Amino acid sequence: MSSGTSRSSLSVPMAQSPVSVPLLILKPTKSSLPSSQRFPESLMRHFRVVPALALTLAVSVLGVACGSSSATSSKTPLIVGSIAATSGSAAPLGSSQQSGTALAVSELANGSIDLRTYDEMSDVQAGATAMKKAISDGAHVVLGPTLSSAAAVADPFAQAAGVPVLGVTNATLDMAAIGNLIWRVSLSENAMVSASVKYAASKKSVKNAVLIWEPADGYSTGSAESFRSAAKANGITITSEQKYVEGATSVGSISAAASSGSPDAIFLALRSAPAGDFLVATAASGAVRVGGNGFNSAAVVKSSGAAADGLIVSGSWNINTSNANSKKFVDSYTKANNAVPDAFAAQGYAAIQVLLAALKKAKTASSADIQVALSKIGTVETVLGPFAFDAQNEPSYPAAVQIVQGEAFTLAS
Repeated sequence: MSSGTSRSSLSVPMAQSPVSVPLLILKPTKSSLPSSQRFPESLMRHFRVVPALALTLAVSVLGVACGSSSATSSKTPLIVGSIAATSGSAAPLGSSQQSGTALAVSELANGSIDLRTYDEMSDVQAGATAMKKAISDGAHVVLGPTLSSAAAVADPFAQAAGVPVLGVTNATLDMAAIGNLIWRVSLSENAMVSASVKYAASKKSVKNAVLIWEPADGYSTGSAESFRSAAKANGITITSEQKYVEGATSVGSISAAASSGSPDAIFLALRSAPAGDFLVATAASGAVRVGGNGFNSAAVVKSSGAAADGLIVSGSWNINTSNANSKKFVDSYTKANNAVPDAFAAQGYAAIQVLLAALKKAKTASSADIQVALSKIGTVETVLGPFAFDAQNEPSYPAAVQIVQGEAFTLAS
């Protein structure tokens, strides 16, 4: 695992508050008292303070007080380990996530965050290794990993170490099964798929559907369950399920089988790697196509071209949202990366906005204090809109239902 090179200088010792120290200066004077009642001269010498020494002591005390005031106003930078899949099959998602996070730190943190980056390589065990490395490097909080399957293996190490984790893109992760230190920034797959399927039922009159999913992939398995639940809730019958097994089945054969019964819709619970190929293969089916969060990627849509037109997919964010924070983010991200942001970049940016809100409320930049502060941030204005956590550490903000047209995500109406 390689760590990022963007680091701020670390801790500044916290001094105590200035203390007023009185100086007692005694010098002998002639006394009218009888010698028997006077304070003995031998003891008086122990209380004499030479005026020059007294002045030196006073200046020293003043200097300590001034230095203490300055140190108190400084906070130790929050060490943030950002784990993302910047190589491998999920690289389009992880690279966007990491770019959004890095932009937010450069624009908003003002030296209060020491960002250290790690590549999970789109691999479950590599994600766990990255998590261990981030913790050993002293991370106070971790963002990621990108993939929910990697997070399911990696996050328990953070929970055991007392390090809070923000799941930037973990739509299908079962956070409650891991522990109270896991927080979600992305909307859950349930929330996004539910919004998409509801739209398909109410606006496209979908009554039945075929589900395509990948049993060997953790994200796909969770997404498929979300589609089943959403279909039931909206009165849609899933007539068949087609299981894609990489290396054993082909995209073409699975797509042909899904289209053969002329279903009203094809539900696509797939990770981003095969997503584009399935969009191309199902383009002529005539069915309404609804994708899970794996399709919520500019790279997937671009690779599919016109074959992606008409795809319904909900996300945590849409580039056309009217939120002022979002508009500013789109401009700055486009200038910095020479490309428009997608939802994963927006979630990466929002994660830093949430952390900065917590840092303002935290007593110190420690894992324990950040954990407490995350539960008290209230509502934070982010690029995703007004953001808040509920009692289960789930985010609260509306999903953006989108339809792909001309390689762009347009807000559904």
